[in-house]
Amino acid sequence: MSQPKSELKTGLLALAEVALIDLPAAVTLRAFKAETDSDLYKAGWKAYEAATGVVTDLTNRAYANRSVTKVSARMIENSLRTQRFVDALSGAFFSALWPSLGLPMASDIEALRRDVKALREEVRATAYQRQAELESDTDVTGEAEAAREAAIRQSAVGARVHPDFDDAAWVGWRAMPAVEVRNRVRR
Repeated sequence: MSQPKSELKTGLLALAEVALIDLPAAVTLRAFKAETDSDLYKAGWKAYEAATGVVTDLTNRAYANRSVTKVSARMIENSLRTQRFVDALSGAFFSALWPSLGLPMASDIEALRRDVKALREEVRATAYQRQAELESDTDVTGEAEAAREAAIRQSAVGARVHPDFDDAAWVGWRAMPAVEVRNRVRR
């Protein structure tokens, strides 16, 4: 009665066969017969499958070993503890550093993004509403809009001719320098 071969033994034999026989034969055939690549392709896949089988079996054997399992479990626990410690330390460091540099916190940035998003939605809704109103208006409102624009143009022409206004400055600001004008406008 023969014993069944282990996957490791089978994989090592297949890998040796591919490395010592199939690959050199395929390379030799490829060098002298340029019309076919299938032998080299098949030998490459056979080598890949053999190597994958050997690595899988070795990994399974390593994790089946109780001492390797204990060591790896201890390493995972220690790495998680270290990660928690570093997260807490960096959080404490940066929470004190950010305000001293005058940089905004992540929560401030997130609140700003939410505000900007809300404003975008509001502008978009207003634009849709305005477009709907313009599409639903009749020709009477178009005529009224044209009359309003004509009245604005006429009043603008009258304002340009007014003796108290000139092209350079507003009334009452003629003697002030430009910096004072800008400051007065901002207030």
